[in-house]
Amino acid sequence: MDKHPRRDELLTQLKLLNPDDGSNPSYQVMLEFAFDKVAQDMANYTHLPVTGLPVELDTVVLSLCQQFLATHQLLTPVADRDGDVKTLSEGDTSVTFKSVGEVYAELQSVNSLTDNYVAQLNSYRVVKR
Repeated sequence: MDKHPRRDELLTQLKLLNPDDGSNPSYQVMLEFAFDKVAQDMANYTHLPVTGLPVELDTVVLSLCQQFLATHQLLTPVADRDGDVKTLSEGDTSVTFKSVGEVYAELQSVNSLTDNYVAQLNSYRVVKR
């Protein structure tokens, strides 16, 4: 598999956005996995090779990595991960939790200027024949 041409530079930026607190022994592996997955997904969607992703999409790569890491809680120790409890009722008391994924989905529907990744990727998408 080809690697993104600015992989090391972008991984450094991703590390700055997600400082290592020492609680996850797989920290580096998780960052690299998230980055490689997002870059490959973007390449598959745009029909560009990973090595051909333009520098203009670097912030999209980082943003999608951040979202992927947060929604899948890859950097959070298993014991500290949020439960996916949606509703819990007992008597007059009711508790509802949303998963991080649901929160991101709602935020994306509200703020289409900066979080509409598909529209940004569509600007670089190549039509396959």
